[in-house]
Amino acid sequence: MLLTPLFLEAGAALYDCQGFEFGIGLLLFHLARLGARGLNAYRLRAILDNDEKKTAGQLASMLKSHLDVSEGIREALEDALAARNRLIHRILIDNSERMLDATERQRVIAEIRDLRRRVQRADKMVRPFIEGLSAAIDGVDFEALRSEAKDLLLRDPDGSSS
Repeated sequence: MLLTPLFLEAGAALYDCQGFEFGIGLLLFHLARLGARGLNAYRLRAILDNDEKKTAGQLASMLKSHLDVSEGIREALEDALAARNRLIHRILIDNSERMLDATERQRVIAEIRDLRRRVQRADKMVRPFIEGLSAAIDGVDFEALRSEAKDLLLRDPDGSSS
């Protein structure tokens, strides 16, 4: 029970990192479908389907090499990748001793929240491009998807709305 808030925050961070990484892949996939030189839509689809492996860093490098991104987006991507790598690879194991003390545990949670903000910042910068291309190419209505997801999440377990 004592570690529940820490693990909840770590789980949310994992979700943020996976969404960020998938978003970069989806943006590259859309660009490939629009004919961006050097991008292969079939390979990018395989990456999205987890049939071909690329790291978040490799995807971000592909994005920067195939798209003229602003310095602000470039810096946010690099910062998000560093934060993502810390979250995914080291945050829990490096802080396992600190988890035993309530004050230190709260500091670890705060560090995870800070790292999440860095990932979210970059994700928010590229998300409008992803959503715009998804709408233009595939007719995806993200507002309708968000509304449907919210309804499903807020539904009582018996199936009725809250």
